[in-house]
Amino acid sequence: MIDPTTARQLACDADLIPVVLGSRSEPLNVGRHKRLVTAGLRTAVIIRDRHCTFPGCDRPPQWCHAHHIHPWWAGGHTTLTNTALLCPRHHTIVHRNNLTAHATNHTVTWDPTPGRMTHHMAHPRAA
Repeated sequence: MIDPTTARQLACDADLIPVVLGSRSEPLNVGRHKRLVTAGLRTAVIIRDRHCTFPGCDRPPQWCHAHHIHPWWAGGHTTLTNTALLCPRHHTIVHRNNLTAHATNHTVTWDPTPGRMTHHMAHPRAA
């Protein structure tokens, strides 16, 4: 058994649509149509970010994950302004410390305050 936070972190880059089940295995949330970054969107993110966006990191985009700033499971969309490149090390740190960022079409700025992600998230919506 794993806790929901660990499951969300493991599913962050997985090629799956999460389904939240109720106590009688009834689907409560079946996700949205596109969760993973498309090839075209990844190209746009690479052009904007050029490398891992975590402060001080210069890992190349080929080594990076496309991270949802506002998590998919919490209603975040798969868009340029909700996606940032993170190397695996910093992706883990962002999830572990619940860090968040602000992205525009031109830049990504990280908030280094631990726990900030939880203050910026909407509650997951039921299907």
